[in-house]
Amino acid sequence: MESLTFSQLELESTILDAVKRQGYTTPTPIQAQSIPVLMHGSDMLGTAQTGTGKTAAFVLPLLDRLIKNPRQPETSANPAREPAHNRNGRNSRDSRRRPVKPARPEALILAPTRELAIQIGDSLQKYGSGSGLKHTVIYGGAPKPSQAAKLRNNPDILAATPGRLMDFVGEGLIDLTGIRVLILDEADRMLDMGFIPEMRKIAAMAEDRDQTVLFSATMPREIESLAQELLTNPERVAIAPQEVTVDRITQTVLHLDREDKTKLLPALIRDHNMFRVIIFTRTKHRATRVAKLLSKAEIPADAIHGDRTQGQRQRALEGFRRGKIQALVATDVASRGIDVDDVSHVINFEIPNEAESYVHRIGRTGRAGTEGIAIALCARDEIKDLRAIERLLGSPIVVNRDHEFHQEPPRSQGRSGNTSGGGGRQKSRNRFNDSRPGRNKSGDNRQRRSGNDSFGGTNRTTGGRPGGGTGNSRGRTRAARSFSS
Repeated sequence: MESLTFSQLELESTILDAVKRQGYTTPTPIQAQSIPVLMHGSDMLGTAQTGTGKTAAFVLPLLDRLIKNPRQPETSANPAREPAHNRNGRNSRDSRRRPVKPARPEALILAPTRELAIQIGDSLQKYGSGSGLKHTVIYGGAPKPSQAAKLRNNPDILAATPGRLMDFVGEGLIDLTGIRVLILDEADRMLDMGFIPEMRKIAAMAEDRDQTVLFSATMPREIESLAQELLTNPERVAIAPQEVTVDRITQTVLHLDREDKTKLLPALIRDHNMFRVIIFTRTKHRATRVAKLLSKAEIPADAIHGDRTQGQRQRALEGFRRGKIQALVATDVASRGIDVDDVSHVINFEIPNEAESYVHRIGRTGRAGTEGIAIALCARDEIKDLRAIERLLGSPIVVNRDHEFHQEPPRSQGRSGNTSGGGGRQKSRNRFNDSRPGRNKSGDNRQRRSGNDSFGGTNRTTGGRPGGGTGNSRGRTRAARSFSS
């Protein structure tokens, strides 16, 4: 079966030109599944991990929709609504002295963090620069005046974090009644951060929208309930995280005593040319300690976790993207805001106690059609968690014994490992030398397709059994460059 190309998706010409300028020809599985659904105008519930091309999966059809169906000029018959805080009398003196016409965007993309909102803004700029559409990004932890000034340009698309958006709505600077498309990205993370009430309020203010899209890496009960509340007959698109894991990432595990991890780590990074590596720890305290350890070993490093300020996190990410920081140490929660290509290695300094977290972690490498390397450092008390990961993957992870701290794991806790075992694509005994190649719905707009492509939670799942994937998607990944922007 031939690979689907972007030109076959019938995207507007300026968008296709932008995609070509980036060097992409073939959509990733999540893009190939989502773009036709969203271009049709259906509501959608998507399950996909970071690094699958999820952002472009909703940005491209959104741009296409707004270009092909431009904003209608406001008339006396269809005026912008007066901000609620002026209608109820508050700040009336300020309104008389300096009338403020609120921004009235047509599309709203809600994101949990500043980093993700900025990433979405970058994608809008990259693919929408020739469209004539305007976009603005607002988020907490940054001065309000500069963001408020950008809102005066009345952007067509607004990417925002919930807290800052609600602030500006309350101040009468944003009117959400003109929203036609509402996109909720990383909804499970917004759940973790306590933003569900804000999400409901925002959706209620955008009650006249035509399309609602919800993406989530996981689908807990609360998100399922929210989707039932906000979406109308959604189509479901799901990309199994294991496909990302098995296709392009070489995995190995090193067994050693816990106290030897800090002794091995600096040499591991230096000796094996890890030019851009993410190191995962279980706790914020240990992330800070590991970053300091590497800095003392003259390896440029920084940590990103929940105790760091937005500014500190942003500086660390920018330094990592630009190559000033070689090693970024992160906790699982903080890592969800990382969107950096060309990560050469991922090191699990500590084995996660949830097998799915391992999949999320190593998915930071092997992106955009390139290959990556994932290394796990496993102490004896972590073997149980390692075995759970191997059960999820469907095969053992290859053991690398070629280091001075190797400790054979006790057989009583599981397989001792074998360098010739079936856990990966073994190319040499020392795997570190492998280098990378690199609401109110309008009836006219809401007609559903007949057959299996229609309503009510149609499942479009790519992937499946770990280690198996699907032949078509795997072939497509290797045959042409797909992208993960």
